[in-house]
Amino acid sequence: MFLPLAISADGAFLTHSQALTMVPPKSKVDRFLPRYDRGDLLLHPDNPITVAPQANEDWVIEIRRQNNEAMARAVGVIEEAYADFRRVFGRGPENPWFEEYMAADADVILVGMGTISLPIKVAIRELRAKGKKVGLVRLRWFRPFPTERLVAALSRAKAVGIIDRDYSFGSPFGSGVVANEIRAALYNAERRPPLLSFICGLGGREVTLEDVYKATDLCYAAATAGKSDTKTHWLGVRE
Repeated sequence: MFLPLAISADGAFLTHSQALTMVPPKSKVDRFLPRYDRGDLLLHPDNPITVAPQANEDWVIEIRRQNNEAMARAVGVIEEAYADFRRVFGRGPENPWFEEYMAADADVILVGMGTISLPIKVAIRELRAKGKKVGLVRLRWFRPFPTERLVAALSRAKAVGIIDRDYSFGSPFGSGVVANEIRAALYNAERRPPLLSFICGLGGREVTLEDVYKATDLCYAAATAGKSDTKTHWLGVRE
């Protein structure tokens, strides 16, 4: 599997934070990550190859279909890699695609990626103490997108709120990237809970508990009405 991989981090927030890090022994790292063998991709005069050649209309669509098939195979590779990680290091999530935090019995499920989950978890604990059943689904992977697994996790909620720390200019409903993906994923689902989209924390601005409380209140209102809100709500914006 030689698909490219991009690791994303919350700029101007995570990049300016400090935390304790658990560094495993090199022996375990070597067990998990064996020596990288580039095979016949190494440049050598006895084995001439062409790297990243231009493809014309005769082959582009076939190449792209192969890319798509490779992405489909990546699902099994990712799950196998997470299982290997747990076996070698004795830790790690069983679900490689997303974390479910107090979501099993939640009436309202909030969805996010990255560090935005930190204040959401704090707010959820406060809301649970007040008797409100709120949970979180935190995405770990964006591509391949875990469509079927997310639909199964979100369909049981009475309302779903996606809090994006991003913005997709000119997109449907003016939503964030994650909201657009989840809206599409739920389109053919047998049960589609009301869905709300939120934009928050852009540029590293702090996401407050009040922001999460406001999103939760709007989700409960949508659950009562039984209807999605087509408006994208901007949280923590100065007027």
